[in-house]
Amino acid sequence: MLRMYGLEVAPLGTHSIPELTVMQPVTDVSEWSTFFAPDDDVHGVLLAALKAAPDGTICTSSQFGFTDQDIADEFARLASNPASRYLFDRSQEMGHTERPIVQALVAKLQPDQWAIGTSKKAHQILHTKAVVLTYPVGPGWTATGSFNLSKSAESQFNIIDIVISPSRAALFRKMIEEMFDWTKQNQGGNQP
Repeated sequence: MLRMYGLEVAPLGTHSIPELTVMQPVTDVSEWSTFFAPDDDVHGVLLAALKAAPDGTICTSSQFGFTDQDIADEFARLASNPASRYLFDRSQEMGHTERPIVQALVAKLQPDQWAIGTSKKAHQILHTKAVVLTYPVGPGWTATGSFNLSKSAESQFNIIDIVISPSRAALFRKMIEEMFDWTKQNQGGNQP
């Protein structure tokens, strides 16, 4: 037995993982690319990937720190699919740089496509930085890591993983939508 996060578990190779951990199959990963800022053009990679998303794509995103107008424009385009959802951290959204970008974006969205809030347990920050694209046909992808969608993140040591995997996209979309729904139900009065 191994000790992991204070729990006794069997070795990971046996797939006996603590029951709170969500299993992710790796057999459906067709590509996994990792980019490091400031050496890689993380902004350019993410922007190109968003621009390549076909009409009808569902975009699901949770952002902590958001000042990137190029990405906001792509989020607005992808909001043509009514299932697209955008979740923003309350403390970051109140920032003088973030607020104008978020205000302009949510003005282009339907009310049920955006939420601003805090975490449900501690009522602290929503620190997740993730973008999920679910294509109308094809696997879709996730972009996750420490990179928030801001100019300053491009100059700092940050990473982003872009993973093409239906199961990973489904998992992240499910988790972000659960947090989105909780925020709408419990903190729906948060306005930009």
